[in-house]
Amino acid sequence: MQDKILDISKRRGIIYPSFEIYGGLAGFYDYGPVGKRIKENVENLIREFYVIDEGFMEVECPTLSPEEVWVASGHIENFADLMTECKKCGAPYRADHLVEAHLKKAVDGLGIKELEALIEKEKISCPKCKGELDKIYNYNLMFQTSVGPGKEKKTSYLRPETAQTTYLAFRRLWEIGRKKLPLGVLQIGRSFRNEISPRQGVIRLREFNQAEIQIFVDPDEKDTEEFKNVSKIKVRILDKNDKESDTSLGDAVKKGVIKSRLIAYHLGRALQLFEAMGIDPKRLKLRQHRDEERAFYSTDTWDVEFQSGDFGRVELVGISDRTDYDLKAHQDLSGQSMEVNIDGKKFIPHVIEIAYGVDRPVYCVIESCYAEDDRGTYFKFPKRTAPYQAAVFPLVNKDKIPEKAREIFNSLKQARIFALYDKGGSIGRRYARADEIGIPSCITIDYDTLEDGTVTVRDRDSKKQERVKIEELSKRIL
Repeated sequence: MQDKILDISKRRGIIYPSFEIYGGLAGFYDYGPVGKRIKENVENLIREFYVIDEGFMEVECPTLSPEEVWVASGHIENFADLMTECKKCGAPYRADHLVEAHLKKAVDGLGIKELEALIEKEKISCPKCKGELDKIYNYNLMFQTSVGPGKEKKTSYLRPETAQTTYLAFRRLWEIGRKKLPLGVLQIGRSFRNEISPRQGVIRLREFNQAEIQIFVDPDEKDTEEFKNVSKIKVRILDKNDKESDTSLGDAVKKGVIKSRLIAYHLGRALQLFEAMGIDPKRLKLRQHRDEERAFYSTDTWDVEFQSGDFGRVELVGISDRTDYDLKAHQDLSGQSMEVNIDGKKFIPHVIEIAYGVDRPVYCVIESCYAEDDRGTYFKFPKRTAPYQAAVFPLVNKDKIPEKAREIFNSLKQARIFALYDKGGSIGRRYARADEIGIPSCITIDYDTLEDGTVTVRDRDSKKQERVKIEELSKRIL
């Protein structure tokens, strides 16, 4: 399936490798005009769920940060992957991925000694030349640069995540939020990681998109009454002891598998969001981080994973109770207090982090919505995710039909509906082009339109056609 998806993606302007005329560069991809629309729709659904529904604030911060930020956060010392190289050809590999590919199972949380022992035991060699692998070492993933000229030059880094730039402004956001908790803040933007061996297309990139939410909470109040709205959602869970079960979110909380209703609530909302995007809910699983895998400061961490037909398990969002680690770390290094005072109670807020990728959900939407039948290959995107809501076709390019089609097309634009106008080739070929990029409805303007003010609306999935009055088009399409 991957080859077919990549073929359509490159040919129809969804996603394709960056810098193609110079041979490309691993870990970088362009979103074409169709893919950009899908990506923006995914981002806007995230905004809808968290800014509109949850009432969170949204911010935008620089992608470049001074060194102190990453010293305080621990990234300078700890943000690394385990790397090995072939002694013969010099090819670099991420050691855990190499072992996982050989064993065909996850090895999350294993350290250098454990991975080296597995490589020796399993006689794992370089996939390219079968040469012997060198010792494993820590490889820091951040891109380093400098800001300013001459003596003013300051060591800086491209951010590997958006979260830290949200934490830095906490005091100001606390004031803007009228000194109330919980305080939720969304940031959608670019992050950068100098990956050892980018692979799997947009699943692992060096420049990528994130949508991260930081919820600042009272450490004694990690609860929400809204949990009742998601408690009955049925889920497949893989807990920290590698025990897999089917249950409801409510039962998972009752049994203590998920430690707080607040985390369980946002796991439920993430599942609802992914389904709204068009991701197949049957291919989603909640996975709890094992104790040795979980960050030392986190009390509970969960991922929502998608089972890809080509790439295996793909992490779409991580939800974690990060306690007061981040704010306290920046307080200690900067000397600026992150403490709040609510009715005489002084404390540093804890953080519940909801860390979405954007590129990965976009790909998983594409894979979930891929379809193939007698008409060929196409996508069944939901209306909210599809690059265009409709395509407008004049039946023929004469007898004032094109003029009427343009009039209807312009009326859709005025209604703020993304529509595509196509007059080239037969109607059948135009339907096929629209289906291929997942447009839900095709509108054909014909001779009857000039007589009775109706058009033919064809549904992408059923291929059924019906006559609709022009004045009812906007309601029908949306």
